[in-house]
Amino acid sequence: MELSSKFDAKSIENQVKEYTKSISVRSLILDSDKPENIRFIEGPPTMNGIPHAGHLRGRVIKDLWYRFNTLKGKKIEFNGGWDTQGLPVELQVEKELGVTGGKTEAINKFGIEKIVSECKNVVKKYNEKWVQVDEMLGMSFNHDKAYWTFKDEFIEREW
Repeated sequence: MELSSKFDAKSIENQVKEYTKSISVRSLILDSDKPENIRFIEGPPTMNGIPHAGHLRGRVIKDLWYRFNTLKGKKIEFNGGWDTQGLPVELQVEKELGVTGGKTEAINKFGIEKIVSECKNVVKKYNEKWVQVDEMLGMSFNHDKAYWTFKDEFIEREW
């Protein structure tokens, strides 16, 4: 990385991102022979909207905990998680579909299949935003191994 007399924050951000990807920090940690192995399971945010300052505060604290313990010599699997079920997602779908009368109106007007499909679309849309924000903040979450509450393996393991 070369210093320039002109400050260009975006250029610096891009250089840091490229460098971080090139050294593969995650594999340096997970492929190490550190004696203490910890698996962190995130209490997942619900995928019904974009992250706000309160969400980010919590995620930054988790990330700092991860980094601190990594520096202390612990080998930590730091996988994210996504809450994709429940009322918040359904309410967001009803809002986006323009439903004002509640579940009965939504089911009668659109059918269960359409509502389920829209729930999946909402979850996907907001997950992309969350991952984008995590990357912008330089978070250490492993999104490739994140758990999703709608997937069978999560339901079978947790329920």
